[in-house]
Amino acid sequence: MTGAKMAVMCVLLCFVVGVRADVELNARLAKTIEKVLPGTPVTTVAPGPIPGLYEVMLGPSVLYISEDGRFLIKGDVFDLDSLENMTKIRRAQARVDAFAELGVENMIEFAPKNRKAIRTLYVYTDIDCGYCRKMHLEVGKLNDAGIAVRYLAYPRSGIGSESYDKAVSVWCADNRRNALTASKAGKTIKPSTCENPVTEHYRMGEAMGLRGTPAVYLDDGDQIGGYVPAQELIQMLIPAKG
Repeated sequence: MTGAKMAVMCVLLCFVVGVRADVELNARLAKTIEKVLPGTPVTTVAPGPIPGLYEVMLGPSVLYISEDGRFLIKGDVFDLDSLENMTKIRRAQARVDAFAELGVENMIEFAPKNRKAIRTLYVYTDIDCGYCRKMHLEVGKLNDAGIAVRYLAYPRSGIGSESYDKAVSVWCADNRRNALTASKAGKTIKPSTCENPVTEHYRMGEAMGLRGTPAVYLDDGDQIGGYVPAQELIQMLIPAKG
């Protein structure tokens, strides 16, 4: 074997060993997280923005863990050179991935008619929430402006509550959109049960740190917050034609 071939083989061998070591380290850190947070699936483990610190994705949440697995950190990391919140950027992407994995078929979508949506909002909603009902009355305006609204359930009173049961009945209705609109108008819909995503929605909302509804997220993962009047949302999301 020539010297050149030997050098190439050494480089390849070092690369393979390095990749294997990274995989083993990530697996070890993932197991450590799962011991501390049982029942919380680790999506990914990857090198973080600071040497010796690893980024842990837990669905839509971002945590950090030291390389030795001793320290777990919850908080934001700022790059003072670029003045960017590095964690916010990664958290937004984690939300995008989480919504995509959940799938639009498990949400209730109100989309623009006869046109492609320009932007999409993901909205955690509670059937009995006053501001949720107020926002729903304005969904038509958002659709007319080219904004789609995809609803996820977040019964604030918790799993097994009356609001939870209402959400299940809506998601199990033959026509989810009509059932959601009727229930938000204060009408009683037929109680129903089926295989549904309401609990998954609720758990995902908890992981995102929801404290109230409506909780509105953009299609790029950024969080708007609570209720914002439709006209303000339209001005925020749709560039004015000059």
